[in-house]
Amino acid sequence: MNFKAYDILTSLIPGFLALLAGMQLFEIPFNKDLIVPYTAEAFLLGYVMAALSSWFEGIYYLTWGGKPSTRLLEGKNIWKVKFYASDKVKNLLKEECSSRTPSMDELFSCAVRKTNGGNNTKIEDFNAHYAFSRSLLTTALFGVPFVLYQHSCDYRFYIILLPLLFIIWLRAKQRAYFYAREVLSEYLKIKQQ
Repeated sequence: MNFKAYDILTSLIPGFLALLAGMQLFEIPFNKDLIVPYTAEAFLLGYVMAALSSWFEGIYYLTWGGKPSTRLLEGKNIWKVKFYASDKVKNLLKEECSSRTPSMDELFSCAVRKTNGGNNTKIEDFNAHYAFSRSLLTTALFGVPFVLYQHSCDYRFYIILLPLLFIIWLRAKQRAYFYAREVLSEYLKIKQQ
């Protein structure tokens, strides 16, 4: 089994954040002598957060106004992420799909299939960034209420944590769009060669 740096970071960072939020909630003091067990616990918590974030993806799509790949294929962009060749890509993808009336998911799946394994693409990096952002969003959604509950009378926590939660939500949305745009752009590049 090969671990990449992003695999470890995607589990450890959200895991440590979840661990710290849990320790805060249950008023467990941090013990520097237990750093190795904390790291193992953080990795496990991060693994769980990654699984939950994958399962909650449909809910995130609802809050983002739809699935990013579908929205881009429909020609709908968001702030910071534009894709101008949606009609061209959609027509090329329709030619490759076996279904007469393929859904947007089928079209995007075809683009993913055609672009996977490319040597000089950044698709894996964009996918890793998206998975990490999605995992951080899930961790924040679980952790922020714990911290706010613990400090419910201190308005400073609300001033910091609620905007932070919005920023994490927005960045996860943007990362999802960046990934979808990269897949569609790479597909277009392959078809134009």
